[in-house]
Amino acid sequence: MFPLHLPTKFTLMSAIENGQFLAQEIAELLISQNKTLSVAESCTGGKISSIITSIFGSSDFFKGGIIAYSNQVKIDQLRVKKMDLEKYSAVSEKVAMQMAEGIKNQFLVDYAIATTGYAGPEGEKVGQVFIALSSSKRTIVKECFFRGKRRKIVTQAAIEALTLFHTEIKK
Repeated sequence: MFPLHLPTKFTLMSAIENGQFLAQEIAELLISQNKTLSVAESCTGGKISSIITSIFGSSDFFKGGIIAYSNQVKIDQLRVKKMDLEKYSAVSEKVAMQMAEGIKNQFLVDYAIATTGYAGPEGEKVGQVFIALSSSKRTIVKECFFRGKRRKIVTQAAIEALTLFHTEIKK
């Protein structure tokens, strides 16, 4: 396992490097447990998938993902309820949970990660992100608030999603 080096000052490069260390540890854990993963990304736009697939051998555990940027893709591909999108918005705990469960069921995997949020640059809730993790045992959702410009928020959300998942599968 690789050590996780948390920088004292956030930089995009250090965050991506830490994401790659996390992805390597996740890869080792999932391969040793013979488990699989898929992702549903909205605000992270494929960043989680990119970090995971940068690891050699990721095809042994990573089955794929869906970038569900539009509500219609969330409905059609992930089985998010239209009523919940209208009632709670696309950026909500309820929708994040349905995205994670939807991708897990769609790809028939052991674990799923989903992200939905406001990356900015404008809006009242810029930086609000919901990260959901789903397994056969449970689905959990964490609400996060990140600061910075769009690219930084996306990177922080992807790293936090990988960190949460890493912590969860180590239990």
